[in-house]
Parts: sequence; structure tokens; C-alpha cells
Amino acid sequence: MAEKCTGMYDAFQRCEVSKRIDVLAGYLAWRYGDDADARRKAAGTAALGREALEESDIELARRHLADLEAEAEESADDPHYPCEPRAYEADAQVRDYVKDELRGRMAAKTRADRDGIRLSIDVTRNRLLFKAPALTTLDRHDVHYICGRATMALDLGHMDAARRERDRLREIEARYEAASAGR
Repeated sequence: MAEKCTGMYDAFQRCEVSKRIDVLAGYLAWRYGDDADARRKAAGTAALGREALEESDIELARRHLADLEAEAEESADDPHYPCEPRAYEADAQVRDYVKDELRGRMAAKTRADRDGIRLSIDVTRNRLLFKAPALTTLDRHDVHYICGRATMALDLGHMDAARRERDRLREIEARYEAASAGR
């Protein structure tokens, strides 16, 4: 389990740097417009950063990112300057990058398993939220919370955690099915 957590942390760090390199490279390309030399220099720095990430050299990638940030900060007063996102926004954006990275590394069977779990969670969620009229407010909150946890687990490739959350969701559904049958 510790290896999986370390691997996820490393993936999260790589994706965090990759996302910021992409944002700054795009901004600088736009900012420099017709200045081909400046565009080429910024694109070269971004390419070196991405290359370092491919080689798992996060420190070198961070140095290239710092060069891009310094270059971009020269125009920080521009209304299109890509400020650092707030913490929750950054996490959401990086999570999307992590999902993309993991998707490329997953075996076809694992992707199919993930898709099956996701479908099961979505169907159970919809049945509970839209077809269980007696669903209490607390259970409704639990359904949303459990679905969020399951989705995060799936996005991060942690199938066992996703299955546990799916089973918790099914337990809530079973309670309501039993209550409906008892009427």
C-alpha cells in the first residue's frame, strides 16, 4: 500500500508541474505573438521541462518551470496572466492530469473493471436519489459523499477503495429496498 501511495504522490507532483508548464507555455506563446525567437525560447524551455518529467527528474522539471514562471511574471500586470489557481482549483486541475496519466498506464482489463464499477455507482446513485422518495437528508448526503469518494478512488486507479465505496452505497440501497418491501 505504501508503494501505491508513493507512486500516487509522485504522479501528483509530475502532473502538477506538467499542468503549470502547459499553462505558462500557452500563455507565453500567445503573449509573444509574432516574436518567433521569444516563442521558440519559451517552447524550448517547456519542452525541456516535459522531457525532464518523462525521465522522472522532477527537480530539473521544476527548474525549467521556474524559468517559465520568471519569464511570464514580466507581464504579470496583463489581464490574461495565468495566476496560480486557488488550492482547491489546483487540486481539481491536477487530478484531471493524474487521471489522464493513469489512464495511459492501465491495462485494458483494469480500465474495463473501472468502467464497470463507475457504471454500477452511477446507476445505484441515480436509483437512490431519484427513485427512493423516502431517502432521508442524512442518507442523501451520504450518497453524495460516498459517490465522491468512489469517483476519486476510480480516478486515482484504486479499485479496492472504489469497490468498498460501491458496497457502502449498495448497503444504503438495500436498506431502502427492505423498507419498501415491508410496506
